[in-house]
Amino acid sequence: MHDGKDMEQQSQEPIGIQTGDKIRIRSGPYSGARGVIQAEVDGILEVLLDEGTGIQVEPQEITNYSLAARRAWQTMPKRSGRPQLSSPRKRMVSMRLDIDVWDQLGDAVELGFVSSREEAVNTWIRERLNMLFSKNIHLTGEQE
Repeated sequence: MHDGKDMEQQSQEPIGIQTGDKIRIRSGPYSGARGVIQAEVDGILEVLLDEGTGIQVEPQEITNYSLAARRAWQTMPKRSGRPQLSSPRKRMVSMRLDIDVWDQLGDAVELGFVSSREEAVNTWIRERLNMLFSKNIHLTGEQE
């Protein structure tokens, strides 16, 4: 979640820097180089670059990929994979359809008449159910 600081300030905060964090140098002669934090001494980071060179940099001169990953896990710790969709949840079902119906649905997708077989089946079943329930309400005067 964004806390009102611009992204550059947020990524430069030294809070949370740990030995072993993977980083990229943002400025100076090693700009773009990647490395691993070896130590922090008096606010200066000792970094071992992937090429084998040891350098010292200030925290604002790096992008800390490990810190970014830790923050992401704090924001969304229990989710793995994709975040939940805002659309209704779905249930996997098995249906037996006539082969020609399945093939025609595939043809309709290929021709661009419908975006997917799943969408077509959901839309058409929902339309018929709505019609069925609205007829039932009109006949009885109440919903059953």
